[in-house]
Amino acid sequence: MLRHYGVVTSGGRVISNSRKHDGVTEQTLDDFADSRPVKVHGSRSHAHHLEVASRARRALGASYRLAGSNCGDFVGHVHKRKPKPTVTQVGRATMMAIGDLFGNSRKYR
Repeated sequence: MLRHYGVVTSGGRVISNSRKHDGVTEQTLDDFADSRPVKVHGSRSHAHHLEVASRARRALGASYRLAGSNCGDFVGHVHKRKPKPTVTQVGRATMMAIGDLFGNSRKYR
């Protein structure tokens, strides 16, 4: 089962970056859950929750990209965590390197 990550605000709403909404959006917890179970994790960052919610709100409307701007990247960014490459980022970089080897000028997004 795929996981989807978001930031729960003090008003009980969730801000997340999703392909379904084509970018960063704010919605109710019920809409975010979409009839699936939700697991709430405590923050591992040192940032105050209001600061995190403010950063998340500033990103409303930003675009979604599977590699580099997905829900996990979004949550890490608003918590100011040091980024670790995701599997999709590694895959994208690998495909770009293979394309470069064969002189492929196609851009991977």
